[in-house]
Amino acid sequence: MNTPSRIAPRRRTARAVPRRDASASRLSPAARRARAALQDPARIERLARTFRALGDAGRSKLILALSMGELCVGDLALALGASQSATSHQLRVLRDLDLVRVRREGRSQLYALNEAGFGLCSPRVCHAWRETLGSNTVAIESLRGRNRE
Repeated sequence: MNTPSRIAPRRRTARAVPRRDASASRLSPAARRARAALQDPARIERLARTFRALGDAGRSKLILALSMGELCVGDLALALGASQSATSHQLRVLRDLDLVRVRREGRSQLYALNEAGFGLCSPRVCHAWRETLGSNTVAIESLRGRNRE
């Protein structure tokens, strides 16, 4: 039953290895900038941490609420339906990534977005953020109005 196979074995072909100097010279200026940016591991790690942070629904809600203006922890907790402690913890994560800034006003700490921390995808510039924000401004505005009374 051992008959020789009539199928010819595959020939191994050498893989074409692109020459770095030749391929680099053909890159457009935009591709050169992208290549340079991808060589910075600290920048890539920061971007990954930012997207992980924004991947959490609670933190995304905080960003959404803060994109409409400054709010204190108590108001944010009420808007989210979470405890002040949990809200403060999530704000700390966002502050560590420089996505949120805080300022003191009397005994309160007011939180706001740090637009520069988002880079090109800041909530006021990015089309996807603007679409989402446009449909949710009523709830936050009603919360703000209650605060001023």
